[in-house]
Amino acid sequence: MEKWIKWEPITNLSDTYYIDSIIDDCDGLKIVLSESKNEHNKLSIIFESSVDFYAKTDETFVGSIINELNQLYGTKFYSEWTFFKRINSDHIQQLSKQSYGIADSRNLIHFSIIATDSILDVIAAYEPKIERIGQQ
Repeated sequence: MEKWIKWEPITNLSDTYYIDSIIDDCDGLKIVLSESKNEHNKLSIIFESSVDFYAKTDETFVGSIINELNQLYGTKFYSEWTFFKRINSDHIQQLSKQSYGIADSRNLIHFSIIATDSILDVIAAYEPKIERIGQQ
């Protein structure tokens, strides 16, 4: 069974964020987030090389995920925090199936960012670098 755990990549994070941008280029994957309470306070999440999977899903299409989180962990778990890791990820299992088991040879980590209007899922074999931008 899949399990969600809170992920605190750096200290003193705000509880909720918006996704400002997602940049996927030869330098890797860069995600810029703004605090919900102060849009001038931003975070950059940088995966410095390729990732195995990422997808941004609008809030309209994540009702079953939110319902499951609510039943398993309660509303505060996902509504007052943004950063999560998923253990025994269904997405990683699907990648394994699609790759005929190649994904099993890598120690993949499933990161989920529950933003104010969407969920961003990233699967990589390493932790990203986190940088603060424009803190006020």
